[in-house]
Amino acid sequence: MKFLRITAVVVLSLSFFSLAQASLSISPLKHEFTIEAGTEKKGIIKITNTSDTPITLYTSKEDFTSGDDTGTPAFIKPGSQTSDIYSLSNWISIENENLTLGKGESREIRFTVKVPQKWEPGGHYGAIFFSPGTPSGAQVAVVQRLGVLILINVPGDIQITGNLSGFDIGKKFENTFIKETNFDSFPVLFETKFKNEGNTHLKPTGRIELIDENGDVLKNIGKEAVTSPAGAFIGEKMVDYIPVNDGLGNVLPKSERRFESSWEGFGYPYIDPKDGTQVVKFKNLTEYYADKAAEKRAFLQFWESIHSRSVNKQITATITLSYEGKDKEKKEFKESKKITVQYEEQYIGLNYIVIIGVLLFLAGLGYYIFIFVPASKERLRKEILEAHLAQTNNNSHSEEK
Repeated sequence: MKFLRITAVVVLSLSFFSLAQASLSISPLKHEFTIEAGTEKKGIIKITNTSDTPITLYTSKEDFTSGDDTGTPAFIKPGSQTSDIYSLSNWISIENENLTLGKGESREIRFTVKVPQKWEPGGHYGAIFFSPGTPSGAQVAVVQRLGVLILINVPGDIQITGNLSGFDIGKKFENTFIKETNFDSFPVLFETKFKNEGNTHLKPTGRIELIDENGDVLKNIGKEAVTSPAGAFIGEKMVDYIPVNDGLGNVLPKSERRFESSWEGFGYPYIDPKDGTQVVKFKNLTEYYADKAAEKRAFLQFWESIHSRSVNKQITATITLSYEGKDKEKKEFKESKKITVQYEEQYIGLNYIVIIGVLLFLAGLGYYIFIFVPASKERLRKEILEAHLAQTNNNSHSEEK
């Protein structure tokens, strides 16, 4: 899942000698501590060999910094740091520098982070890696090394400051974000930038509300990750906004990070038959409004029917982004932008066939009542009169004889 990638997954390719590719799982993927200078804290990493063969793993430690604005970390080997202001790897000690796991075996690896006396307050960042060993006489293969991120705060002169540095709306073309204001298809992408100007990592989170030109908030437009307290993905839930950084990714000190959010349509719950987890699927604008029209079909009057038309609807997207400052104080930012979406809307209108039929019927009825019936009465009157006159004439002739 995307939110796992932005929080803690660290998978790098290495070459090593092996007949088979290792298959490993590791948890948790990230540890975060607050550690006073001159004290230490311990942590546990659980690692499992999910392959059919034993494997020997070697551990290593590296520092990391912000690699780019996507949150991908850049790792620095011990001794290669140009500055130790955010360094952590030298403070980490690992219980087992190497270990061998049998088929399906799990092992808990304990580590300790010990902060020196009078060290730089703020954030410090490192990673523990697990790499497969090198059996002799084997062939070369490419496998993976797995890493766990370690983020700590050293109390003291903590500078917590950041700001919303950008909010744009657009689409991607050949993996490049392009700003747009008019959309006729999904997805609509939102790019949020946050700049951390302090000396510790921050977790900005937020939401993007979409309000139409009638002032109505669009419903069921986003899916938000549901995670366990340990950060494991459980499922998804529908929300009436587009989540921003619902995976709780960190923005490291003196760096800017870009978060991408997507409006994929109008959501509905779906149970994945593979694992039974609840996920969210989406309908596009045309499908959504067609379904809303379908709900009303059962209540159509005889003179009504469903029609289609192209609609341009103006949407206001408002982002609310916040982070936690000193003393749990909430720092919040807001910004709004307008876009136009085009779609085929189904609506209830007149049933012209029925209307024409009714008008023809009324015209025929009017003709019958106001023209045909009076004319028929007049003809009948004349016929009766003529018959009476003829009878009178006949009686006169009979009397004369």
